[in-house]
Amino acid sequence: MGPQVLPNLPDEIVCNIIERVGDESFYNLGGFLRAGKRGYALAHEPSVLTKCDVREMVTFLTCQIGKGGQFWEFHLKCIRAGNTKAIYYEGLLTAPTIGLQESIKILEPNVPMHGFSTLAVGIFNVCLDKDKAASKVFQQFAAYHHDLRSEGTVEMGEDIEWLLSSFGAEDLNQNKYG
Repeated sequence: MGPQVLPNLPDEIVCNIIERVGDESFYNLGGFLRAGKRGYALAHEPSVLTKCDVREMVTFLTCQIGKGGQFWEFHLKCIRAGNTKAIYYEGLLTAPTIGLQESIKILEPNVPMHGFSTLAVGIFNVCLDKDKAASKVFQQFAAYHHDLRSEGTVEMGEDIEWLLSSFGAEDLNQNKYG
């Protein structure tokens, strides 16, 4: 891109374009970030940060969203903007260091609309022996997403477990529910 990002288009239209490419992957924002002050500013608009797909920040060779990671600052901006996926990853990433109860607080804004966050909150409540809270969250999960006994739910649980282990969490199977 040249020194100016689409100079003849209003910010609203350029921002819409940036939202669409960022929704596919945050990597797509690179050209806009390097295209000068306007591109950088528009790529950091809350509407862009909210929709930006941050998954590749986590599946990068090693997780790059933790403190000191390559994408840490951008990840924090996405969280502050209310990006559901960034909030989800932050809730799981911080679980080993701040504990499950605090991680639940991070994930709660996503419940019940975001399936992975909802399932994680339910699982964390089970691990904390909070059966009533877990039951309520699992009911919300079933109402908005999948039956708890479905293959989709099992796969989601495996994804959550894989992420937690890659973030250094202890084995969740050590609780009374196995």
